[in-house]
Amino acid sequence: MIVDTRRHGSLLVLPAVTTVLICGLAAFAAGWLSRGHLDALLPWVPEGSGPWLALAPAVLAAWMVVTYPLRRLLAWAALHYTLTSSRVLRRQRGFRRSDRELPLAMVRDVAVHQNLLQSLVHSGSITLTTGQAASLRLDDVPEVRSFRQLVLDAIDELPPDQGFADDGGLPRPDGRVANPEVPPPWEPREY
Repeated sequence: MIVDTRRHGSLLVLPAVTTVLICGLAAFAAGWLSRGHLDALLPWVPEGSGPWLALAPAVLAAWMVVTYPLRRLLAWAALHYTLTSSRVLRRQRGFRRSDRELPLAMVRDVAVHQNLLQSLVHSGSITLTTGQAASLRLDDVPEVRSFRQLVLDAIDELPPDQGFADDGGLPRPDGRVANPEVPPPWEPREY
């Protein structure tokens, strides 16, 4: 294994700020309700129900924290990107499990995409494409340029005979033939 990482931590900034705001507003509302200010606003509320009504903002705040920030944190923690000497893996664990891997021998193009915010925090998306329909996209990779260079270095370190198993001796991008014993399809063959 060369690198094992998660998505960039900047994805957790908005859920963290939301959690602080929710807790602050819930504490203010619970304090306001427990002091009896609701009795003057809504006279039909029974006397002495302020302490019990103070639980309503706490319950609402707990529900809001579970539905947004905690869900985002668990989704962030469940997704891993792993680069080995022979493949790139995208693993998602949690309630939904999925694995996706792409052998480095099949990679023909490594593209990096960044928006303005991602370039400020050195993250971005990497798209690994093959010459066929297969591709793998890794979103919000931390230190995206370094990760891209590690992928390119790992591709360069592959053994020269490693390639497609059924490529029929097609030349690799560096011009070498992956299986020199099998003649290329464009050369005449004797049967």
